[in-house]
Amino acid sequence: MDIRRNNPPPEPPLGKADAYTADLARALPLGDLLALGGHTSAEITPEALLQEVADAIHMVLGYPQVCVRLRNADTDDLEACAYAGIPSEQIAKLKHKATAPAYYQALFQARFRYNGLYHIPAPFGEEDMIALSHDHADLVGDGVLLVPLRGRGERLIGAIYVQPERVGGLDPARLQLLEVLGRQASLALENARLAGRAARLLAKEQLLAELGRDVGNTLDLDIILARTVERLGLAFHGGSVALLNSAGELEIVAAIGHIDSEARHVRLGVGQGICGWVAQHGLPFLSNDTLNEHRIEPAASDIGTNRFIRSYIAVPLRSGGQIIGTLNVESDQVHAFTYEDVDLLEAVAAQIGGPIASARLYQEGQHLAEQVARRNEQLTVLNAIARIAVSTLDLERILTAVTAQIQQGFGYWHVEMYTVDEELQELQLVAQAGKLAHINDHRQPIHEGALGQAFNSGQPVRVDDVQLQPDLMRYSMEETRAALCVPIRVSGRVLALLNLESRHVAAFTQEDMAVLKTAADVLASAIENARLYQRAQEAAVLEERSRIARDLHDSISQQLFSMTLTAQAARTQVEKNPARAASQLERLQETANAALKEMRSLIFQLRPPALNEQGLVAALKQHVDGLQHREGLTINLRISGEERNTRGVEQTIYRIVQEALNNVVRHAGACAVDVELDAQPYEITLRIADDGRGFDIQQAAQGGGRHLGLISMRERAAELSGILTMRSQPGQGTELLLRVPGRQQNNT
Repeated sequence: MDIRRNNPPPEPPLGKADAYTADLARALPLGDLLALGGHTSAEITPEALLQEVADAIHMVLGYPQVCVRLRNADTDDLEACAYAGIPSEQIAKLKHKATAPAYYQALFQARFRYNGLYHIPAPFGEEDMIALSHDHADLVGDGVLLVPLRGRGERLIGAIYVQPERVGGLDPARLQLLEVLGRQASLALENARLAGRAARLLAKEQLLAELGRDVGNTLDLDIILARTVERLGLAFHGGSVALLNSAGELEIVAAIGHIDSEARHVRLGVGQGICGWVAQHGLPFLSNDTLNEHRIEPAASDIGTNRFIRSYIAVPLRSGGQIIGTLNVESDQVHAFTYEDVDLLEAVAAQIGGPIASARLYQEGQHLAEQVARRNEQLTVLNAIARIAVSTLDLERILTAVTAQIQQGFGYWHVEMYTVDEELQELQLVAQAGKLAHINDHRQPIHEGALGQAFNSGQPVRVDDVQLQPDLMRYSMEETRAALCVPIRVSGRVLALLNLESRHVAAFTQEDMAVLKTAADVLASAIENARLYQRAQEAAVLEERSRIARDLHDSISQQLFSMTLTAQAARTQVEKNPARAASQLERLQETANAALKEMRSLIFQLRPPALNEQGLVAALKQHVDGLQHREGLTINLRISGEERNTRGVEQTIYRIVQEALNNVVRHAGACAVDVELDAQPYEITLRIADDGRGFDIQQAAQGGGRHLGLISMRERAAELSGILTMRSQPGQGTELLLRVPGRQQNNT
């Protein structure tokens, strides 16, 4: 509806005011004026409606200048919003300068509350206005007319300021129409506001209903946050959700609108800035001019897009009575929000607080479940490493298998194993697994690079970006971007180092370090045991050589010396006493035969001929028969199973029987010995038990067990991946039990 006309009515002729008033009333579009109050649509804004009123007053009633001010519900200031007949530079001043409540207090006085038209004398203000009577309008001097706009209950909602057309009297008819127009404008404004409020309430209910459907059917936190900020974008053109993290800081977890990455990464403590204040006090906060906000100390206001914020609302997010974060909207315009916006934001916060808390609990549960699953996988890999570590005493096999297990089990890109060569002061690459590989037998100085740092400190060294620390990674591969070095220590001494490399920056975490330290601890004892075994093997070889040397010295050497003396004596007696020389030659032959027999006996101990010619069973019977004959010892030999199941292990089993029976002869003082061999396809079992004096196994272990040959027998058993156990007590004899995997077990 447009109640404006292109031409104002003519000036009234002097002396004929009453007739002119009647003519004016008939000429003006009173139907349109009265219909103005019937506006109930929310489509027209209060500002647009009042602009129509200002244009009508200016063009229809003929007043030269009109300004309409609306009362700000938040500040109570009267702010200019519609103009007619006013120059643009003057409009700019009116927009900038609002009328504060102190200047229009007279409108709240009882004597002014019901009258519809007032006159503000020049050069005074609203506080000096007077009620204007139609009968005395012609006596009014210079000034401005004021038409209050009142809503229900005579509540002041605005005012129309009118500059009269001339000095020295006002036309009563025009004043009466101006008053009617003001009342109609008040009614239309109130209706428009009510319609707008109803529309906003409906939109609010729709928003909350849709949001409730969105967040009520999921436990996915990301979906809940995305739907929430999406609704904030529709209602406020932007917004964010900030949640308290584990450190007790507010962290933006979802946002929409003009919020850059710098602003998103701001962390606020409780009590810092607007959001921190809301989280601390549990109350909403509205600021329509953040640059002049003095109630709260600003925080992070100069970071990123925060510099452009001029209006801000933050409301608390609650769950179960606890503050879990804040819901926020912002604008780059001052006075962008009202308390209705605060109410809407609080309603949204109440709608999503519970679902967010539930989703976080669900997410934490899922995270814990993933942690448990990952920990189980880690334990599986660690158990596999432990099994590898105890499966053999071959150090090279252990390191190669463990390196491959770590790389495959944990899914690392490249894994290397270095051992420490303290004599050469070098680290030697002994095993590797992954996509790329160094050259074989790669070596590097012991104190250089990340490996050298880990060796010197005895602690893991993590390099998140090798390009920032090139000195630490001078020996790494070209594609490497991150590395982790873990020392393997025993009693404070570094024996070896694990080196892991990745093509991604910051690829290794504290969890990786913890798991690999555990793997290093498991591996450390295996490396130490393998080295001890290697040394024991070397010692056993030396001991065997020493024994053979002693035997040669005690028997063969003495006999050879005797043969030398006999030969010399025979040579001197050949011419003088041939008979005696012949006797000495006979003794020389006997000594040579004895030496030959002794040498054959020693060779038999190294590799019995019967073992090669007749097999294990025949060799054992021959050895047992000889021992019984020489020592007068009763030996009960029982063989079961099939001899073919001992192929490949017969010499080791023979040596263990030989060593055990030698121990019985030397130390046990036994009268009888049982030797039982059971050769089955899946397992070979050897049992040797005597009725001798027995011994204290713990005491023997503390003494190294060398005088009983225990280490030698255990080493031989380990070579076959077998298990050797011994039971003995003083006065109760000794039992030795050997279990070795059979041929079919090894094939499996």
